[in-house]
Amino acid sequence: MRVNYLFFVNSILFAVGLAVDAFLVAISNGLTRPKTKTAKTLGVAATFAAFHMAAPMLGFIIARAAFKRFEWIELCFAWVAVVVISVLGIKMIVESVRTSGDSVKPTKQGVLALVAQCAATSVDALTVGFTIEEYSVGAALLCSAIISFVTFVVYTIGFAVGKKFGMRFGKAASVIGGIVFIAIALEIIVTTYI
Repeated sequence: MRVNYLFFVNSILFAVGLAVDAFLVAISNGLTRPKTKTAKTLGVAATFAAFHMAAPMLGFIIARAAFKRFEWIELCFAWVAVVVISVLGIKMIVESVRTSGDSVKPTKQGVLALVAQCAATSVDALTVGFTIEEYSVGAALLCSAIISFVTFVVYTIGFAVGKKFGMRFGKAASVIGGIVFIAIALEIIVTTYI
């Protein structure tokens, strides 16, 4: 595909569609970690953006190399994402039910949890890489950069929305965050296998 108006429209549409899962995770994170400092939020958003830059390029490379031979990678990646994101959601719900009162002690978001969230929300971005296989390398990089930028912005907005409500709803916010993670896992199953 040539880099023209249609290319940018397609890339922005890809980006918005792919950023939905990151937006939902950001809301969940904001709900459960409302006291997170801006610098950390921007760092997490940058991590999501990096995954959303790398995943389409990985899909692009796999598709270019031998898409038919490596079709199983998407299926394995999807199941790992489903399990990890479901465990995170269940853990959030269980921890909120175990606490007393309206406040929920925010859980630490370690590197492994962050990587799991990023990987789980990047499943669809990997698939986009398969669909842009006919792009030149430069066009694929530009498309991935647009997806990455939109993901950064959308994650930051989602976190701010979640943070605003998290300060008000305490324990219920953690349950909602866990339900959102489980819903994302179900969405991955539906979009990958149905």
